[in-house]
Amino acid sequence: MLECRRISALLYRKGKKYQKSIEVSTKDNLQKDAMETVAESKDPVLAEKLLQQIMTMQDKELFAAMLYTCYDLVKPDTALEVAWRCDLQEYVMPYFIQFVKDLSLRVDTVQKSTEDIKKKEETKAEEEMNRPLDMDMNFMFPGAGAMGGMGGPAAIMPGPGQMPMGNQFQTAPNMNMGGYGGMR
Repeated sequence: MLECRRISALLYRKGKKYQKSIEVSTKDNLQKDAMETVAESKDPVLAEKLLQQIMTMQDKELFAAMLYTCYDLVKPDTALEVAWRCDLQEYVMPYFIQFVKDLSLRVDTVQKSTEDIKKKEETKAEEEMNRPLDMDMNFMFPGAGAMGGMGGPAAIMPGPGQMPMGNQFQTAPNMNMGGYGGMR
């Protein structure tokens, strides 16, 4: 009968009915199967519930095996609390050593990527400071060439004796176009 219940727990696990699979496994004291089910489910709530059940059993090796099997799912504060309440500090130390190592690797990775981003920003700011001014003029007057050709600032300004009329300039009436003579 035990093997039939174990098969049913396995079928529940394959059907993603993790809670039911854990119940069947723990009823038959198949804690290893229950831990594997929790690890497959990737559910921290199920991991905490199973850890509480193991705590009531006060099995030290089972506690260490749970921390190893469900390392990613057990929160460090929960593991420390259980270890402190049940006097299992030496059994929780491998978990915390691995946790501190993983945490320091993450901090190093974040620190390195932050330094890389700062370096990129510094080089970008330095490139903008060293960029020639004539390039900035082209951004101020779109369509202007290097010499202020067609479409540049010279095309916008009216010549002497011209008034703006729509998009074109026309010669104003009564304006002398020859020399400095004034009115005719």
